[in-house]
Amino acid sequence: MLLFPFAMAVLLVGIYTAAMHAPTPHHLKVAVAGSPAQTSPLAASLRTALGDKYDVSTVASTEQARQLVAHRAVAAAYVPTPTPGDRDAGAPGTAFAQPPHPSGPLLYIASAAGAAQVNLAAVPFENVAVQQHQFLQVRDLVPLSTDDTSDTSTMYAAIGLTLSGYLSAVMLSTVFGTALTRRRTVAALAAFGAVAALTVWLITGPILGAVHGFAPAILITGWLTVMAVGLATVFLSRFCGRMTPLPAVGIFMFLGMPASGAALPIATMPAPIRALHDLLPMTSTTGSLRQIMYFDSDGITRYWLALGLWAIAGLALTLAHDTLKAHRTSHRNNTTAQPRQTAEPVPSR
Repeated sequence: MLLFPFAMAVLLVGIYTAAMHAPTPHHLKVAVAGSPAQTSPLAASLRTALGDKYDVSTVASTEQARQLVAHRAVAAAYVPTPTPGDRDAGAPGTAFAQPPHPSGPLLYIASAAGAAQVNLAAVPFENVAVQQHQFLQVRDLVPLSTDDTSDTSTMYAAIGLTLSGYLSAVMLSTVFGTALTRRRTVAALAAFGAVAALTVWLITGPILGAVHGFAPAILITGWLTVMAVGLATVFLSRFCGRMTPLPAVGIFMFLGMPASGAALPIATMPAPIRALHDLLPMTSTTGSLRQIMYFDSDGITRYWLALGLWAIAGLALTLAHDTLKAHRTSHRNNTTAQPRQTAEPVPSR
C-alpha cells in the first residue's frame, strides 16, 4: 500500500520540477509597431539576437499593436517612436518603473493575460531601451484587478474545481463500486458539480472578491469542469480500480496545471507539456475564467466545448467498456451453462 503515496510523491516532484524548474520562452509572440523603415531593421536584429525564444512580428500602426495585445494575440508590442496619444492608452504598468517625463519608446502589455508572461515579453525591449540609453515607458491595456494582483485566483479556482471532479468520481467508485448504475453516477456527479461550482464561486467571488465577472458563466465553467474531470475519472476507474486516484491526479493535476499555463506561461514549458496545452481540461477552466474576468467572456465557447467533449467522451467510453464487458460475461455464462454432449454408446454385436 505504501507504493501508492510513493508514486504520488514521485509524480508530483518529477513532473512539476521537470516542467517548471527553469522556464525558458519558446516562440513567445511579440510585435514592433511603426513604419516599415523603422521596424524592419529592429525586428530583424531582435530575431537574430533572440533566436526561437521569441516570435517577433511587425505592424504598421500603434492601433493594430493595441488590438493585438488586448486580444492576447501577442504578449507585448513595442513602439519605438510613440505619439502623445499613444502614451495615454491604458494604465501605467505597475510592475515596471515609469519615467517621470516619458520621452522614449513605449511598450504595450496586458497583465490580465498573464503577469509572468508580460514580464518575459518585456525583457528584450527593456534591453533595447537600455542599449539606446532610453527609459522604456510601459502601458497596461488590460490590467489585473486590484483583488487579484498575484494573478493566481483563476488558477486556484481551477484547481478546486478539478479536485472536485476527480475526487467525487473516486469516492463514488470506492464506496459504491459497480453497485451504482451509470445513470445514478452521472446524476450524482451533476448534482455535486452544481454544488461545487456554486461553492467555489461563493468563496472566490462574493466572500474574497478575487474572482469576478458574469456569475452564470463562472458557474457553467465550474459545472462543466467537474463533469469533464469526473466522467473521465469514472472511465479510468473501470481499468484502475482502487489505484484510480494515481492516474487521475497525474493527468488532471500534475500534468494539467503546468500545461494550462496558469502558473507559468505555456511558452516557457518543455515541448511535451506544451503539446498537452489544448488537450487537458484545466486549460479550458483557467482560460474560461480569465476570459470572463478580464476579456468580456470573449472566446469562452471553445473552452466550454472542450470541457463538454471531455465529459461526453468519458461517458461514451465508459458505456462502451461496460457494454463490451457485459457482452463478454453473458457469452461466457452461456457457454458455461450449455450441457455437455455425451457420445451415444455403440451397440455391441
